[in-house]
Amino acid sequence: MIETLATVIENAEPVRGYRLLTLDYRDDISVAPGQFAMLRSHSSPEPLLRRALAIYRVENHKRVAFLYQVLGRGTQVLGALHPGDRVESLGPLGNSWPVPESGRAVVVAGGIGSASVLMLAQALLRAGIDTRVFFGAANRDAAIGCGLADFEALGVPVTLTTDDGSAGEKGFVTLPLERYLKSASNAGLPVYACGPWPMMARTAEISDRAGARCLVSLEAPMGCGFGVCVGCVFAVKADGPSGYGSYKRVCVDGSIFPASVVDWQVNAMAH
Repeated sequence: MIETLATVIENAEPVRGYRLLTLDYRDDISVAPGQFAMLRSHSSPEPLLRRALAIYRVENHKRVAFLYQVLGRGTQVLGALHPGDRVESLGPLGNSWPVPESGRAVVVAGGIGSASVLMLAQALLRAGIDTRVFFGAANRDAAIGCGLADFEALGVPVTLTTDDGSAGEKGFVTLPLERYLKSASNAGLPVYACGPWPMMARTAEISDRAGARCLVSLEAPMGCGFGVCVGCVFAVKADGPSGYGSYKRVCVDGSIFPASVVDWQVNAMAH
């Protein structure tokens, strides 16, 4: 974990509402697929707290890219950054996606959840894993903004869905995923997912029925990013004789968890 001032190299806007922020960290930084960083503009007095963003890509061990959607005040301030501006960065944080030694794998990217899984897909390919990507977005522009071209450039099968049918298959990404998992033996197949909570909950259900092993990268509001504020807790299933569930912190216990430990029903009320 490094706390430093990074310099903005680029803050591109592939389509309206989506940004690709590239920072120069000066010194080498070691990042594992699925990790994140806490970012804040150095020149803006607000928002007070850093914004948690998944690390999308690393170049030359020093340049780190973050793909994000401009929604709340925190990402609005980040979206206004220009080359040469400084960014307060704390990271990399969290655990990372486990990469199998052989076999097949499925990556499910829902919306801006794609930011957490591009480095994973790259790592799977380097390990020689037969990888298939299911990529879902609201519409064609959102698919572009969420980095569809980067996933297609990997040279692996990519199944695209959009909610409105403006690109790829119309409907949710879990529909072709379910068809695929029903089509072959999937005992122990790793299914990696990041996206909206309902999408991940459905992916977990489909994977479980198919005998696949689903892992998810969770998102939650964070104050610190290293476990002190306890602002990013979520409910996990009961694992003892008491029958009561418990809570985990997304930032230090994750953000990557086996989908089987997540209490999707309880957490749905908070999302």
